Amino acid sequence: MKVNTKIRYGLRMLIAIGQSGKLMNTTRLGKDMRVSPKYLRKLAGPLEKAGLIKSVQGIYGGYELNKKPEEITLLMLMDAFNERISLADCLLGKKCELKDSCLAKQVWEMLEKTIEKYFLPVSLHDILTNKVRKH
Repeated sequence: MKVNTKIRYGLRMLIAIGQSGKLMNTTRLGKDMRVSPKYLRKLAGPLEKAGLIKSVQGIYGGYELNKKPEEITLLMLMDAFNERISLADCLLGKKCELKDSCLAKQVWEMLEKTIEKYFLPVSLHDILTNKVRKH
């Protein structure tokens, strides 16, 4: 399982903005994150639409958090990009010939519930303060 690039870089972008505590333009973000500013502008659209960041226009403009870090969760980040972590197609409701006899499905369901319980509720504040629970 691998979290896709939009989610990984979107999270890094939120962390960078949250750490700075001030307006960050994509040129500065790109330099700090070692990512193309053009790609960061592409990521900013869904993050802004979801209300996680806001843009300030102008020569000294940039992006800042639109919510407190404790109000921004990984679930909100996933929702901003219409993504869902799923370990198997059958959990997404896709057809599977083994649906009624597959013993592995219970493992995928347990892992998905663990992700929903421990990963998705993690807040940006938890990350910024190094308080992500380790199990």
